[in-house]
Amino acid sequence: MEKSKKILRRLELLHPKKIDLSLTRLRRLLDKLNNPHLRLPPTIHVAGTNGKGSVTSFLRFIYENSKLNVQCYTSPHIIKFNERIRINSKLISNDYLNILLEECEFYNNGEEITFFEITTAAAFLAFSRVNSDLLILETGLGGRFDATNIIEKKICSVITPISMDHMNFLGSRISLIAREKLGIVKNSERVIISKQKSYIKYLTRNYLKNMKTTPYEEGKDWKVLNKDYKKKRFSMRFKEKVCEFSFPSLYGDHQIDNASTAVSTILSINNFDVTSESINSGILKTNWPARMQKLNGRLSKIAGKAFDIWLDGGHNLDAAEMLSKVINSWDEKKIILIIGMINGKDPIKFLNKLIHNISLLIALPINDHQCVMPYEIKNLVINNFKPNFDIKCCLNIEEAIILTKKKFSKGKILICGSLYLSGEILRADGYTIK
Repeated sequence: MEKSKKILRRLELLHPKKIDLSLTRLRRLLDKLNNPHLRLPPTIHVAGTNGKGSVTSFLRFIYENSKLNVQCYTSPHIIKFNERIRINSKLISNDYLNILLEECEFYNNGEEITFFEITTAAAFLAFSRVNSDLLILETGLGGRFDATNIIEKKICSVITPISMDHMNFLGSRISLIAREKLGIVKNSERVIISKQKSYIKYLTRNYLKNMKTTPYEEGKDWKVLNKDYKKKRFSMRFKEKVCEFSFPSLYGDHQIDNASTAVSTILSINNFDVTSESINSGILKTNWPARMQKLNGRLSKIAGKAFDIWLDGGHNLDAAEMLSKVINSWDEKKIILIIGMINGKDPIKFLNKLIHNISLLIALPINDHQCVMPYEIKNLVINNFKPNFDIKCCLNIEEAIILTKKKFSKGKILICGSLYLSGEILRADGYTIK
């Protein structure tokens, strides 16, 4: 096992027995590290339930395309931990990551701390020691008490669509979840509010009333005006400015909304010289693994030319709604859904919008994670939906593809339900994140 994996395993053992949403543990460690979070470049902070990873990726590619030195922090990783920390656009090296993790481990001195907190401290150390133009910081699961929210000043906060997710940590009501996500707005010069359901818009406006920040709300201060599917271009308005850009390379109508959120963020910030041409080029260059990604590696060779394989890490209700729209747009009649979900997720609610359009459902386990077992998913689907299609359980993706080929001569395969499963699939496909 490589050194960084051994260190990360040790850090996982420091996890407190009871999780309390607090920044106390992290603040204690950062103080010992001489407060690197106070020496970061101008920061854009991104929170939300859906689309925050894609918006972060659009921002990174556009700013990089504008020749800026960009640092970026995302989570979770898909294939290897290094993906979480980009220093001036490059994944952190194993050697430097080891040095930072060991430094944080030494100063933490065995105290209880969550894995995300101590690795966020390592990221802040990395970002504070290299000169860059800006930092794009994506929250973990929350906002208000998220480890990333310990920073004290931001040039912009971005709130992507909010919906029900992580209820065991953030609360069982959408109002509680929205309050937690909106917690990143503190000490932010401006805030970009992405497309939201009407109730979330109402909550957001009330929350921002007494905040010393400038809000830019979708539908009011900016919006997508038109989507031209023939020319593959969309137009949008930001304040009085109307501009037009190419459709993103990322698949799906929702990615146009994510791209427009990123563009609005960039247009609201006057700190950097970013042209319309570099925005357009950045949108086209943006890639983000496991977001309606068409596979073309080892697994597609096993499946053969008669089958397309698509991968998406979506696992909540809004993601299921997006996937349903994608499936409904497909002409292919044979659609095979392959699913795996971690414990705490609800397969029935997730599948409710997807299950009426498929010809075969295959449930998979997720290695090295506590997951809903395949036979449990099968029994839940049978008892709740009384389906008219086959449901199978397989041990791995290769077995699932071979089973699919035995049943059908052609079709579209959609793999979804978990980013952790997506990581397994991408490794099996031979995909490398650079």
